[in-house]
Amino acid sequence: MKRFRFYFVGKIPSKANFKKISHRRVYGEMKPFIINSADVLASQREAIFQFHIQKQKYGMELFPIDKPVKVSFTFLLSGRVKQRDIDNAEKFIGDVLEKAEVLKRDSLIYVKEKVEKRLGIKKFEEIVIIDIEVLKDSLVKEFEKEVENLEEGLVEFLKELRIEVPYEG
Repeated sequence: MKRFRFYFVGKIPSKANFKKISHRRVYGEMKPFIINSADVLASQREAIFQFHIQKQKYGMELFPIDKPVKVSFTFLLSGRVKQRDIDNAEKFIGDVLEKAEVLKRDSLIYVKEKVEKRLGIKKFEEIVIIDIEVLKDSLVKEFEKEVENLEEGLVEFLKELRIEVPYEG
């Protein structure tokens, strides 16, 4: 089972500056489209550069990983642990893992084992520690197998919503 540890040191964009709407002319008509802000693009370039250096140490032939993986994220934040919403930071890291060709697609993340935010070193940039483990084929088959039995609480809830319960009886 292959395991990798990657680090990213730098600014993780917040949702507020993640994307912006711009316009372009299509067949004479102005159409909106979403683009990443300059700050996000700069952070992405820096992360791709840092991941590339680390991929070289593991061996470039191992990347991009094209099998399902389990990941853990540890965010060492610079003095704003309580205020920071890390959902968007997770999305940013997932996207960058794909753009840096660490993962073939970020949809290969089948399990997020641990996501935690901690206070890092004060007056220091944010640090993300990313642990990636390629899942065993037997575990992947379990994830990709259809659920045979629904838990009782879910069955009761479906009945409350008047949704036909599959497998009942």
